[in-house]
Amino acid sequence: MLKLTRFTSEFVKRITVMLILLTLWAGAVPQVSAASDWDSALDEIHNLYTDYTELQVVLKSEIQRNQELRKQNNAAFTAVNAKLQSTDAAQLAKLRAAAEAMQKKHAPVLEQYTSLGKQAAAARKATNLKSATLLEIKRNKLKPAAVAARAEVKVTTSALAEAKSLAAARNKPAKDALAPIANLKKQITAQNKLFSAMQAERSEADKRYKAAVKAGDATKAAAAMKLSYSKMGEIRTMTGRMYSWEQQISTALRSAELKLPK
Repeated sequence: MLKLTRFTSEFVKRITVMLILLTLWAGAVPQVSAASDWDSALDEIHNLYTDYTELQVVLKSEIQRNQELRKQNNAAFTAVNAKLQSTDAAQLAKLRAAAEAMQKKHAPVLEQYTSLGKQAAAARKATNLKSATLLEIKRNKLKPAAVAARAEVKVTTSALAEAKSLAAARNKPAKDALAPIANLKKQITAQNKLFSAMQAERSEADKRYKAAVKAGDATKAAAAMKLSYSKMGEIRTMTGRMYSWEQQISTALRSAELKLPK
């Protein structure tokens, strides 16, 4: 069955090449003076056709492979970041709420104390000693309450800061494992720009090839086919490079997953 399939595939390829050659031959009857170049071009098409079509299939498969791995990596990257953000999330939310509540509770006293200090300073600058003295008396009367308020606020903000520090320490091994990904993504982005430009050149060459076949111009068809084949080779090199980088990202992600806080 396998031999029959291979035979059928080879037969189809040969028939396809023959049809292209017949199309080119039919369109070239008036061009007798260029017969030698035309025949040479036909030979080039015949010799390159199998490699040309096979490379198209391989390249399409490898591009799809890259896309699938990139999609997996993006999903894994999002999941790892979500887990990192969830580290001690409940405790941090509780402490954050407590700190905010304490700041809100003591805000009036602390704002008044700060305001009296600014007013007293302005009065002294304006050489209004009487006003400055009265403001200082009011501020000093409020000072014990302000000091106590600041102490309470500091307790809650310090508890929050310490919890954040501990969570960051727990996340550090995983974040360190993720660190190389940023640069790898930059390399992929830069390569993608070159890849897109090369794809556009290859697409244009393919259009010229098809147009030349339709017009029966073997010389132009051969030139366009060779150019397209060359561009596909360069594209495949880029595709392999980007796949290698995606594999490195995948490795970094697996390492980060193993180092996530338990």
